[in-house]
Amino acid sequence: MPQLVQSLCPGCKNRLRIPADWLQQAIRCKHCGTLLQAKSRTAPTVRENVIDSPPQKAATATITPPVVALAVPVAQPVGGAAFDVFDNADREPSKRKKQRPSKGSGGWMGAFLALLLLVLTAGGAFVFWDNLAALFPPDDDPVAQNGREKASAGPTTRKSENESPSTPPTASRTKDKAPSSKTPSNKQPTDSPTRPNPNRNDSPKPSRPGSNLFPRRALVISIHDYLYANPILNGSSKSDNFHAFLDNLSRAVQIPRNQIAHLSDDSFHTDGDPRAPTKSVIEKSLTAFLESSRDQDRVVVFFVGHSVELGDDVYLAPIEGELDRADTMIPLKWFYEQMAKCKARQKVLVLDSNRFNPTIGQERPGGDEMGEKLDALLKTPPAGVQVWSSCIAKQRSYASDDYPMGIFLDSMRETASSLGNGKIQNDPKKSLPMERWVELVNRRMKQELGKRKLEQISRLTGKEAEGNDAYDPKEAPPLSPIAALAAPPASVSINKMLIESVLSQAGAPPIKVTHELAIRYDALPPFSVEALKQYQGDVPNPESPLRKAVKNARAVLWAIYPAKGPTELSGDISVMRSKIGVQLNVLRDGYRAPSGGGNVETQFKTRVENDERRVALLMRAIDDALNDLRDPKVVEAREAENRRWQANYDYIHARMQLEYAYLFEYQSMLGSMRKEFPPRDPELQSGWKLASQAKLQGDSAGKKFAKEGHKLLDKIIKDHAGSPWEVLAKREKLTNLGLEWQATR
Repeated sequence: MPQLVQSLCPGCKNRLRIPADWLQQAIRCKHCGTLLQAKSRTAPTVRENVIDSPPQKAATATITPPVVALAVPVAQPVGGAAFDVFDNADREPSKRKKQRPSKGSGGWMGAFLALLLLVLTAGGAFVFWDNLAALFPPDDDPVAQNGREKASAGPTTRKSENESPSTPPTASRTKDKAPSSKTPSNKQPTDSPTRPNPNRNDSPKPSRPGSNLFPRRALVISIHDYLYANPILNGSSKSDNFHAFLDNLSRAVQIPRNQIAHLSDDSFHTDGDPRAPTKSVIEKSLTAFLESSRDQDRVVVFFVGHSVELGDDVYLAPIEGELDRADTMIPLKWFYEQMAKCKARQKVLVLDSNRFNPTIGQERPGGDEMGEKLDALLKTPPAGVQVWSSCIAKQRSYASDDYPMGIFLDSMRETASSLGNGKIQNDPKKSLPMERWVELVNRRMKQELGKRKLEQISRLTGKEAEGNDAYDPKEAPPLSPIAALAAPPASVSINKMLIESVLSQAGAPPIKVTHELAIRYDALPPFSVEALKQYQGDVPNPESPLRKAVKNARAVLWAIYPAKGPTELSGDISVMRSKIGVQLNVLRDGYRAPSGGGNVETQFKTRVENDERRVALLMRAIDDALNDLRDPKVVEAREAENRRWQANYDYIHARMQLEYAYLFEYQSMLGSMRKEFPPRDPELQSGWKLASQAKLQGDSAGKKFAKEGHKLLDKIIKDHAGSPWEVLAKREKLTNLGLEWQATR
């Protein structure tokens, strides 16, 4: 019986029992998948006790206590699923209770059991020898031999200036379903880490470091909180988010986790440091990623964001893109050109555009149906480039409360387990299984969207280039894609200082309670140096009636918003909140339909009427602040103020009018609900939600305030071009104030 040594995994801290003859070679932890090398702290001496006995009696061996070994991590060629380690970090290995031998039991029982064990072991080895041999690579396997040489050499450090160390996967913030760890006995098991099985021996098996060096890379560009366009949700805090998506992508088609880079402005579900995907950052990152790919690589580029047709061309919108200005966006043809020039063996562009969530609506422009020009361009990619689009002409890429990341991406994530773990992708020389993946995704989307009577079909066009089938596992790995991500613009620190200076005097919360994040400084275009000179030399004037009115209006806006306001306004905000008594969170985003008529329906409408009364309190506070801003003394003081405070006054004045317009619109929606229930299918929908839209359909007074507010914003955009006030005014003007009831589940 082989001697066992004990050690702790440096990754999950679980106790391992390792055969002594496996020391000094690379092994993989059965709990977390960490590749490690166990080294004995002292050279253990193995004592063999031979007992002379008659031939008919079995020899008994004295079992020496386990030797403690030191396990050190070994550089892994491929990172496993990040959340596999996270899920097992708090699990303790099971501890067996020590059983004392019962009194009176003789030594013959131990001898009998030892003999029986030897017989069973020999018989099992004879019967299952072929299966046991399959667990170890043959000596002439070049991939395995390369892996043995790397493992025996121990950890290596890259010294080339053109290479950077692979970034290890970070612990995921979410949990997901782990793929099945069962492997048929007659197939080579995969090296990807799996969750521990309590019924399985925790002794690790020798790993094959070279067996999963698939020559594959991915760059994922996802844009979420657009500066001037409709936001795109990343997902929830559960498993339906981009962090889990990238982990599943790695397992599904064997893209090494350290060969996946995510360029995104999202700060919660992004590996590494989030950065705004501006036009220049996207262009530099994509170019560097494609240029660093090798001949044998298979690359996938994802773009998740808005697209728009302008003139005869189609454009993809970066985070700061203005959907009506071609010069602020990236032509899709430019993406095609870069993909075509890449020397990689297989090149795939996954385009998830035309994103729309019906229950949220359009808070800003973007998310329209796919047009004919985009559809035609997607059908004709360059030679050797494949394009997988999330939808086709006259369709949208839908998201919902159940699928916040989008039904297309979530279907890709869900079907990942059908592709990975050696079921299909078990040969690094094979192509990415795009046709099969598209088929599985479309099948799932049809099943889910059919319940909502919606239609969306993803489509794969183009073909992989022929030839160039060379595969060399010994070739040096490509540069880490994370190193290809371009740095934020140099103007970020200046933009941050300028915006913070303006917000300290004119900052206001969003018009409505939303998931919208604060403005990213690295998403802003550089401001005009000449324009900024006009706002220098501001002198404090606390007695100015204009500045007092602006301060009071800001305090009201922050008082009704359910979040902490600026420190310099904390006292005024506290007083206003006590005076008003309610905040914007009393505005429900939806209602569940009453379960019957009669008294149940009457009680429902009474509750809606009570909500209207609370909204009226908010409207009264806005009306009072607006009257203060319009006081003749304040209007007269505006002419004597400097340019900076004129801009502050105009912006806050417009901002108050837009808030008033939105409250009028919301109040009208409640009134329509009391008058007549919106349409819904009782078998599919259990209630309604308020979705944003551009057109206001409520009270005429609200439309009037919206018109006056937009007129003021246009004036700011014209008079203060190239300044932070222009950015704030454009962002507010593109915020849709209209509402409509949408039936929902």
